[in-house]
Amino acid sequence: MDLNLLKTFSKVSELGSFTKAAEVLKQPKSRVSRAISRLEDEIGLELIRRTTRQTSLTTEGEAFYNRIKDLIHQLDEEIDSLNDSKKEISGVLRITAPEDLGQSILLDIIAKYNDLYPNVEVQTLLTGEYLDLTKDNIDLAFRVGKLEDSNLIQRSFKDVHFVAIASREYIQRYGLPKSTKDLHQHKLLTFKGFDFNNLNSASSPEALKYQINTSSIPMLLNMALEGNGISIVPSFYCEEYIRTGELVHLFPKWRGPKHTIKILYTATSNLSKRTRAFLDLVKDFQ
Repeated sequence: MDLNLLKTFSKVSELGSFTKAAEVLKQPKSRVSRAISRLEDEIGLELIRRTTRQTSLTTEGEAFYNRIKDLIHQLDEEIDSLNDSKKEISGVLRITAPEDLGQSILLDIIAKYNDLYPNVEVQTLLTGEYLDLTKDNIDLAFRVGKLEDSNLIQRSFKDVHFVAIASREYIQRYGLPKSTKDLHQHKLLTFKGFDFNNLNSASSPEALKYQINTSSIPMLLNMALEGNGISIVPSFYCEEYIRTGELVHLFPKWRGPKHTIKILYTATSNLSKRTRAFLDLVKDFQ
């Protein structure tokens, strides 16, 4: 049942008038009247008796109002309290992350965070460098892979795998590789530190060669989308394009090495409200 219908009924019952309730709720009187009619249809009972001169509760309506009025009031207070707590969260939140995370998962998290906490200014530093959180005044860092021991708190966020991809245009032009042995005949684009030979099978001992070797995952994705070759990128970074059919997931039974995205922050018992709110929100995206 729509909670707004109950709130409208409660206000009409409290004020004894559709007109007064409409004024308080800042709605047209016709909308208030339709809301009451919808509620009565859902319940299957007449709750308010309307005449040309007055509005009054039926016996069932009065009993119903007495049962829900305190609950509606408490719910309004809880919502007001929640909104007040969100308004209290303000200031600047500084986050650092690799460029590929900033243009994918992190983008969605920040968009939702801004909706919930509009008084917080989110600043992002997208870089592959491991910045010093204390020196650079950074609240949170997203990092991938094995990290050295430090005084920072490390929280695992998401596990990702590298997958092989190519555009449909590329496959139409150069053919679909049916096995890793076929990769010798294709243009290969790889991420720095990740060798395409991880894909190669034992039955094809000859080392694979690649045309592009870069530390930019966005570059690899864009080149694959443009039909410039077969690339290997993190699964989270290309899953939308695979879902829409713009990219083809090659060798779906093969899974590249697992990497864990971690969130790092300074070990302290006095984390700001804005930082705690962001960490709480991240759980919804795991």
